[in-house]
Amino acid sequence: MTDDVAEESIVFIYTTAPSVEVARQLAKTVVEARLSACANMLPGMEAIYEWDGALQQEAEVAVLFKTRATCVAAAMDMIAANHPYDTPAITAFTATDAAPDFAAWIVAQTTRQSSS
Repeated sequence: MTDDVAEESIVFIYTTAPSVEVARQLAKTVVEARLSACANMLPGMEAIYEWDGALQQEAEVAVLFKTRATCVAAAMDMIAANHPYDTPAITAFTATDAAPDFAAWIVAQTTRQSSS
């Protein structure tokens, strides 16, 4: 593992979206900005929660962004700015360990300039 990769924590950012289309657009926006190397969309979730005093039950899509620590704040800001929910769930957690090649790929994808 190179020193750049060894010094950079790999972080996952989790959010949910109301549809695959919205999840896909959030993923494309953040990945194209090089703030995440990849985003996995996991459709088929169901959320049950209270909002405005009433119990809600909605289909949702989980989105898991793979990034590095120095991109987290900007990625979370971009997700929030493009998210349709009033109060989206956006949280980040650091990987306790990552395969060296995987970590190096994340760092490379979030470091290089866009080709467009």
